[in-house]
This record gives sequence, C-alpha cells and structure tokens, in this order.
Amino acid sequence: MVSDLFKEFDWSGLAFFILFVLPGFISLKVWTQIVPSPERPLKDVIGEVIAFGILNSAIVAPLLLFWRPSETQTLYISLVVGLVILPAVWPFLLAGTVRILQRWNIILIPERGASDYVFSLGEPFFIIVHLKDGRRIGGYYGDNSFAGLFPDSGHLYLEEVWNLDHTGTFIDAVPDTKGIVLKPDDYAFLELKSVP
Repeated sequence: MVSDLFKEFDWSGLAFFILFVLPGFISLKVWTQIVPSPERPLKDVIGEVIAFGILNSAIVAPLLLFWRPSETQTLYISLVVGLVILPAVWPFLLAGTVRILQRWNIILIPERGASDYVFSLGEPFFIIVHLKDGRRIGGYYGDNSFAGLFPDSGHLYLEEVWNLDHTGTFIDAVPDTKGIVLKPDDYAFLELKSVP
C-alpha cells in the first residue's frame, strides 16, 4: 500500500517545490525582515518567491555540479547550504547592493517616505512634537527609541519626554520619564533638532 502511494506521488511537483519555492520563500521572508514591506497574501508574492528560487538555483546548481559531492553526508550538507542557508544570505547581499547603488545616485532611495528615511539613519534627535490640538511636546529620540517604518510609518516611541520653554528650547528631561508613545493621528508634524 505504501509502495503504491509512492508510485502515485507527484515527485516532479515536490522537486519543483524544493528547488524553487522553498529557497525563494526563505529569501523573501528574510527580505521582508530587512526591507520595510507591507503584509501581502502568498498568492500576491508567488512570482517573487519563484524569482528568488530561480536566482538561487542559477547560482547553486553550477556550484553543486562543479563540486560533485559523492558522499551522502556531504551531499546532505551541500543541499542544506544550497537550499536553506544561501537563500537566507541573498537578501542581505541584495540590500547591500541597493544601498551602494543608492549612495552612488544610480537608483532611488528605497525608503517609502521622509520619516522612513530620517529614522533609518539611526541618528539621535531632539524632537518637538506638534500635536493636532496645538500643544507641543519635547522628546529625545535615541538608541532606545523606536520609529515604525513602512507600512507602519509614523508610529513613534521617544525614550524621554523633555520640558520646553515658550520658544521651543529644551530645558530638561521630565523627572522619572519613561518616554512617550505616539501614533500618526496624534500629531501634525515633527520638528527635529540636532543633539549638542
């Protein structure tokens, strides 16, 4: 009975999945973790999954044919490296290439908006938050702060709240401050000040 099941099983479909879909899916999942991307259903990304899989196969297959691992253990390790580990590495190489091309002004900035660009620089800022009701809040955006990137741009955690005078000058941190969390609907705009 089991042998009949194996005879009827579509091995070509499984091979296609292992060689193209699995590595492509791994690459796409890593890519969406390092590059801000919206959540999309699998049916909308299947083309990208297969494209990543084809790219991986185009690089890995010649390497395997050249190396020709003969022992079972070596073949297994080669397949794990070629079908799991390398697909997880390609997105980092691609993202690095995009950053280099961006610095050379060959391609456009990959950030989806101005706030994504500013906060992805990783620099500290003093920020004056202009609330929609006209009030202002001073805050410090540093290493322990957080800014949401696309598709959640505008969500902001400032690690310290600061007192401002009537001219907008930062006086001192609010005692025992643990920061403030802001949603895009809370404020009209942000004013950034350099940290002295």
